[in-house]
Amino acid sequence: MFVSVGCSLSGDKNLREITRHKGGSVLLPCSCSDLNTKPQILTWWTYRTGPLTEVLNDEHYHDRLQLFNHSSPANLSLFISDLREEDDGVYRCSTEKEHRDIKLYVKGCELMKTGVEDMTGFTGESVVLPCVCTDLQDKPKSVQWEFNRINYFQEIYPEQTGHHRNRVKLVSNNAPGDLSLLISDLTEEDQGVYRCSVQADSRDVRLYVK
Repeated sequence: MFVSVGCSLSGDKNLREITRHKGGSVLLPCSCSDLNTKPQILTWWTYRTGPLTEVLNDEHYHDRLQLFNHSSPANLSLFISDLREEDDGVYRCSTEKEHRDIKLYVKGCELMKTGVEDMTGFTGESVVLPCVCTDLQDKPKSVQWEFNRINYFQEIYPEQTGHHRNRVKLVSNNAPGDLSLLISDLTEEDQGVYRCSVQADSRDVRLYVK
């Protein structure tokens, strides 16, 4: 089959969005509209870390990438395996003439949804505020706990502030997806709504102190 150089990319120029889960794989689609053509130059770029970097030369993706244009010259798609949350970002399929952008979302921990959970603790004692990923092996990139002080949320973990300072810590156990918060030496001031947040997901717990 004769393949001529000069590829017009298929699809429109609108940003395409794809969502996958951590540990899975993704095919970022890109192709010439005419299957008998190929580009002179093909480069996959990413804005993953801010500045534009070339995906194929990035050590971060070592042994996790596959291209198909050797066997199918018009197929410029990029396959990424063993997805990590750090792979989240915009990817650009670029030829000498034009490009297509794809926004990849990599979901890690999704929090168990139970509505607002009510907990009761007692002055001077300790309480554990529950917050867990649906998959206990999913460790989120970051976790934050906040306390609602008179209509605004104030961070209390990992940045320990206000009257919670030195009294809060994550329950340490072997499950990376258990983000529950231990509050010790409870006071009446601790009563209120607490919010556990990971990436774009959050859940609230209401604590009553007697």
